[in-house]
Amino acid sequence: ASTLLLSTPMMIRPPFVLPAMWLLGLLAAPWREAANLDSALREQPFLAPSWSASMQLDIADVALDARGTYLHDANHRRNRQLLTLRIDIFKEGEVAHYDILNLDVKGLNHNITVGDGPDAICRPSKLPSYVDLMEGLDHASHIGRKVVAGEHCEVWTVTLADGTTKTTACIARDGVPRELNTTANMLTGHASLAFHGNTSLRFKDIKIGPLDDESFAVSIPCSSNYPSKPCVAVGVEDLDLYRIHSPNEPKDIRNRDTGDALGDMAFLCLAESSEAYRDKVVTHWRLKANSSWGQYAYCVYQNKTNSCLGGTGHLVGRESAWGMGGGPFQGQCDKNQVVGSWYSFPAEGECGPREDIGSRGCTWGRAVAKRTVSASCLFEQRSLAAVCALERGHAPMTRSAAILVAALASDDPSKGGCPDVSKDSVIKTKWSEAGTLFLQKGSVAHERT
Repeated sequence: ASTLLLSTPMMIRPPFVLPAMWLLGLLAAPWREAANLDSALREQPFLAPSWSASMQLDIADVALDARGTYLHDANHRRNRQLLTLRIDIFKEGEVAHYDILNLDVKGLNHNITVGDGPDAICRPSKLPSYVDLMEGLDHASHIGRKVVAGEHCEVWTVTLADGTTKTTACIARDGVPRELNTTANMLTGHASLAFHGNTSLRFKDIKIGPLDDESFAVSIPCSSNYPSKPCVAVGVEDLDLYRIHSPNEPKDIRNRDTGDALGDMAFLCLAESSEAYRDKVVTHWRLKANSSWGQYAYCVYQNKTNSCLGGTGHLVGRESAWGMGGGPFQGQCDKNQVVGSWYSFPAEGECGPREDIGSRGCTWGRAVAKRTVSASCLFEQRSLAAVCALERGHAPMTRSAAILVAALASDDPSKGGCPDVSKDSVIKTKWSEAGTLFLQKGSVAHERT
């Protein structure tokens, strides 16, 4: 063995070679370290102009498995997120598909395609400016270093001009974030009073280089099939609907989203709901609506007003909860007896106090807020959390929905009722300051407003 060792090239080198190599390594070490930190020494980070990556999405503490592809083209100001969300609330293994396309164009610059295949629908909108979750990082401030999935990256942070949207990204030497955390709402591109949570994205399988126009082509539902045709009306329907909201919200259903009892189980029966909604209230609304349902709209609070995105003009919007249940076009014209329905009420479709439904083309009216109760009563006094745990993944969740109906129908505890709520009686928790950290109706990141 010793003969073999002596015959190796390393052992026959002159004795000064190893010390010299060690000295060169010592001298070079600071330069290697400087090269690794050159991004941090810049006043702004280096950002790759065009790239794609696999993506994992987390919304605050919501138990959600959301994965997909992120496409980013800074030079042409366009980006896209293709997401598959595993939603087990009704049936284990069910998924929802979202395609969020942002373009810097006049007109409809923010297109969300929900579903896939022939039943996919488009919810386009014209936002005031181009939406880019990477916005502002080119003039961010360096705050540290981090290792994400084994890769070293530099941490940069920026607060946008609106004063509320804060983005922090760990950017690797190739100019692509490996992790990005933002308070921006993926629907509207900025923080809002309705969404105070944190959107976290992780990127891997990075591919840097130009992306072709086909990568940012408008989906067929958005280019050809928007809006979907209204349902064939079968008359005026009486609706009993429910809305989860802040106790400070005014009793107004215009430009807001609601759900029937089964549909609201999509939120109230999530595993984290009993804690996350503990400081919220639930209102029972009764109204009349024309059954020529249009597309369900995302109604959000922004710029000090409520507005609905991607609906069908003045028509009341409807879809199945999370678009599940198998009904065509996300359940727009289906009874949705398994998963329930969500509804959106455009202000422009409201009938006057003395008008019949259908007058002047109005589509809904005579809305009355019947009762409002604390969500904590549902979970704690009426055992909604426990019943939800038994029914979760086994829709229809009829027992859970019955608890909601009874709680809002009466204040008699012997009948399952909850007391009427006042602002002072709502329980304040740690979630109150952080805001609702939940996915809300029809979106990847917004609260019903």
